[in-house]
Amino acid sequence: MRSDEFIDLYKQLEDALEEKFSGMKRRYSSVVFEYINHYESAPVRESLNLCREIRNLMTHSANLGGVPIVEPSEPVVEALRAALEYVQRPPLALEYATTGQRIVCAGLSDRVLKLMAMMDKNGFSHIPILDKKRFIGVFSVSTIFSCLLLDPELRLTQETTIRELGQMLPVDRHIENYAFVDRRTPLLEARRMFEKIRGRNKRLSVIFITETGSREEPLLGMLTPYDVMQDD
Repeated sequence: MRSDEFIDLYKQLEDALEEKFSGMKRRYSSVVFEYINHYESAPVRESLNLCREIRNLMTHSANLGGVPIVEPSEPVVEALRAALEYVQRPPLALEYATTGQRIVCAGLSDRVLKLMAMMDKNGFSHIPILDKKRFIGVFSVSTIFSCLLLDPELRLTQETTIRELGQMLPVDRHIENYAFVDRRTPLLEARRMFEKIRGRNKRLSVIFITETGSREEPLLGMLTPYDVMQDD
């Protein structure tokens, strides 16, 4: 019966959420209601609210004169099943990122003007800089801006290399903001990071994804605000 399937799925949902919130401070006794009020539930919040109300009716007012008051429809059961799948495997930021060989990087020996021409042609705004496959910084328009502020006499020629801008490549020297996250970071967490105002009244420009979130590790992915907002 659909009622039995619905109750079983709801129990699986509760178990999955109990594990998710294990060790965390909670505001509500109902773990499902706790999740409904958590930012991560946004894509399934409406469905969960409906399923929670139906489950409460089925549990506390099971029948009237021996006749069930509520019988979940097939679309409701499917919605609960989809919500359970989402809880068990929320979409990851890495799934929406530019990954692997698709990440356009540059090295210290690359020519600055040639790199800028390539960025302009392809619409790239930020290029990771690697030295022997190790991440050392980012090249962007703000890099040139910062270098000129530091050295007004700076002149870019066809021979100027990225190495000569080295002191302004590390992410902590940029006027823009960057972040590193691990490969298991949920998409919605990355989205919230982009929405949040950070230092200097600036939002994040790029999120870099590595195995554990350390900038010392190889890049697995590169995420921009466009990547996570394009479904709006």
